[in-house]
Amino acid sequence: MSEILLGSYAARSCAVKTHNAFDATVSQVESEPDDSLAELFDGGLTYQHQVLDRLLAACSETVLDLRALDDHPGRIRTGACAEAVAAGFPVIMGPTLPPDAEGHRLGSPDLLVRGADRADGRPGYHPVEVKWHKIIERHRPRRARPQDQQPEQRPTEPPPELPLTELINPGPQHRELITGLGLRVGNREADFLQLAHYWRMLERLGWAADEPVVAVIGTDGHPLPERDGPVLAWLRLDRPVVRTFSRSRPERWRLRTLLERYDHEFDFRVAVAETAARRTGAAGDPAPLVQPIVVDECARCQWWQTCLPQLHTDDVSLRVDKGRLDVREISTLRRNKIFTITDLVDADLEALLEVYLPEVQHRAGAESRLRTAARRARMIVHDIVLERVTEGAIDLPPAELEIDFDIETTAGGLVYLWGFLIIDGGRPRYRAFSTFADLDHEAESELAVEALGWLRQVVESAGSVLIYHYSGFELAAIERLAKAHPDPALEWARDLARTAPEQVRDDRVGFVDLLETVKEHYFGADGLGLKVVARAGAGFAWRDDDPGGLNSQLWFAEAISGESPAQRDAARQRVLDYNEDDVRATAAVRTWLRTQS
Repeated sequence: MSEILLGSYAARSCAVKTHNAFDATVSQVESEPDDSLAELFDGGLTYQHQVLDRLLAACSETVLDLRALDDHPGRIRTGACAEAVAAGFPVIMGPTLPPDAEGHRLGSPDLLVRGADRADGRPGYHPVEVKWHKIIERHRPRRARPQDQQPEQRPTEPPPELPLTELINPGPQHRELITGLGLRVGNREADFLQLAHYWRMLERLGWAADEPVVAVIGTDGHPLPERDGPVLAWLRLDRPVVRTFSRSRPERWRLRTLLERYDHEFDFRVAVAETAARRTGAAGDPAPLVQPIVVDECARCQWWQTCLPQLHTDDVSLRVDKGRLDVREISTLRRNKIFTITDLVDADLEALLEVYLPEVQHRAGAESRLRTAARRARMIVHDIVLERVTEGAIDLPPAELEIDFDIETTAGGLVYLWGFLIIDGGRPRYRAFSTFADLDHEAESELAVEALGWLRQVVESAGSVLIYHYSGFELAAIERLAKAHPDPALEWARDLARTAPEQVRDDRVGFVDLLETVKEHYFGADGLGLKVVARAGAGFAWRDDDPGGLNSQLWFAEAISGESPAQRDAARQRVLDYNEDDVRATAAVRTWLRTQS
């Protein structure tokens, strides 16, 4: 049997990937993502390099940068890492940890940051990862539950305090506690499972600090307005924060630590790999421990074409891809003979829930999740895209001037196009503000000031003006830009975006999120995204054969770096046409909603 060594993504990824990689009977494939996802991946790498370079500039005397050894043999890289740890460097950048053959682990964190010395007097290190997404969230006070008869007698929970450090002093010993903040552990669990992998490696090597504390550098920036720059957000791995299934508990769930969660997932993948490695195609081969179940990562997985033929064309995990049930939920359905959407539609849902719910209490709202999946399955079987959930006319008051609004962003999240459709009783007019060049934050801000300065003039010169957008993405961009780059035009737009919906409705001036209206009145088998609702409801058609925000990022990249002027011009026009169609689709949905009764 070949040596089983798994990287830091194994415990956080689909176990079928691990099986396929070690099963000699499975045709091996190139591990290259498709071009569209490679562009996003490149954006993540760009952010990582920016953060690490900024850290290096902030404290160059205390950082050892090993990234220059990336192309060297493994023994050179691991040897350099061991020497750096022995020397006690405060920050080691781009380290390659020596393989843990006994523990079946390989790993290369973005950073090792020295903390307090270990009990034995040697340097103790903490792993740190740079992630291209937000990691910090504001604390939301717990709402009183109906069953709490005397909430005033319930102990008051102190607000959370999030430990943060800045790049200039990254070590946890320099942390400061920011009240009212927490980490997005629920939807960023994968980040911490990856860090737990590194932590176990450091433990085995004798390099880990005495306390299992790790950090993530996200895209949030410093939460205090007078500060700037990326921050390290710290978390202990030995505190119970993850809700998991537990057969031994009456409620069938318990909170486990991230280390416990990691150990369970990683040990299972080692078992999957060992079983797969024993398969040779002989009659006595062991059966795989896992079977394909569609999860979110399938869309970018190199094994997708290997797994897809093993799924029924109407498999529940394949067809119900909004509010997708997780691996345990799908596995529980399969154990109860529910494989396809037709099986789910034909099932006695009340009887199914009796045997299903005890097995899926790791998920809050498990019953609602299954009922929603069954509803979507019924709609798919009967070819229903949208289902009205209210009756009567939909109240969407008009304004003297109506504007539809949409933005486009680069793979790095910078806004390079602000598009508006102006409808004032005459022919709709499309107005775009764009920059087709390599963007930095200053250029992004200049474009935003131009676009929102124009919008301010339009609004202030009219009577009633409603600006329609679809989802909160545009307003979040305005909020971010106004915070980072104070300017009268940006601050005006931010204040207008913060106007309460009821005031916008009374004054007929402000932003209106059309998605909220759609969600109030409709349920969608495939969700309620603009593409779904505009096509199925309003009958709108995009000019482009493959419209989408991700594709627009690729078109932007081609518009600034295409091989020829003709290619660049064509890509630029394609982006502008796509954005114009998006705002026209928003207008079409608005018109359609007003005709419904």
